[in-house]
Amino acid sequence: MKKEKTMQSLAMAGLWLTAWFWLSGAAGAEGLSPIASEPKELLQVKVHQLIVDPTSLQPVVLLADSLEERALPIWIGPCEANAINAEMQGLKHRRPLTHDLAERIILQMNGKLQRIIITHRQENTYYATIVLERERSLVEIDARPSDSIVMALKFKAPVFVSKTLFREMALPLREQKEIEERYGLTIQDLSPSLAQSFSYGSTRGVLVSDVRKGSRAEKDGLRRGDIFVEIGGQTVTEVMSFKEALSRIETPAQARVFRNANFLSITLHLK
Repeated sequence: MKKEKTMQSLAMAGLWLTAWFWLSGAAGAEGLSPIASEPKELLQVKVHQLIVDPTSLQPVVLLADSLEERALPIWIGPCEANAINAEMQGLKHRRPLTHDLAERIILQMNGKLQRIIITHRQENTYYATIVLERERSLVEIDARPSDSIVMALKFKAPVFVSKTLFREMALPLREQKEIEERYGLTIQDLSPSLAQSFSYGSTRGVLVSDVRKGSRAEKDGLRRGDIFVEIGGQTVTEVMSFKEALSRIETPAQARVFRNANFLSITLHLK
C-alpha cells in the first residue's frame, strides 16, 4: 500500500512539474493540437456518479452522456475516489493535497486546464490526456483518467471520451433489471477455492451459480457450474466484464464456456 501511494504521488508530481516547465515558457507550441481540434471524434460526458463495485469493493466512476442513457465505468483507486468525491461535494482540505498543488501551480502560471480526454483502453487499462492552455499555446499531458477527472472538476473543464471507446465500453443506465437477471442467470466471480473445485486452472472467468427454470438461458443450454470465459469474442475475466460483454450483444452470439473439464461453444439469444 505504501509503494502504491508513493507511485501515485510520483505520477502527480510528474504532472505538475511538466505543467510548470511548459507554463514557465520552456515548452509549448502555438495553435491548437491535433486531438483538441477534432471534436467530431469526441463525445462530451459528465461525472455522473461514484459507486463501489460490490464484487471487488473497488470504486468506480461513471461518465455519462448528456441524456444520461449510457455511462462509461472506470475503476479507480480509493485515494482518487476520495478526491473526486471531495470535488463533487465541494469539500476543502486544510492543507493542499497533490491535486490542489497541481491546480495552484497552473493558476499561478496564468494557465488553465482546457479539457481532459479519455482516449483509449489497452489491456483493461484506460488512458487519458490533460490539455493545458496558456496564451493560445496548448500542451497535452498523458495522465491517468482518475487524476484527470479530479483536475477537470477543479477547473470546471469539460470531459471528453473518444466516441469509439464510449460506443464500445459504455453501459446502459436505465435498465430496470440487470441483463443477466432477465436472461435467467445468477453469476459470481471465481475464488481460488471455487476454481479448484471445478478443476478450472484460473480465477479469470465468471461462474454460473444458478439458472432460472424456463428462462432463455436454460433454453440456450446453460447449466449451474458453467464458467464463462468469452462472450462474442470478448474475454470474460470477472462479473463486470461479463456484464459489459452481455450488454453489447445485438444478435445471437457465441460464448465459450468451461464445463466438466472441457470448453464448449454455446449460442446465446438475448433478444
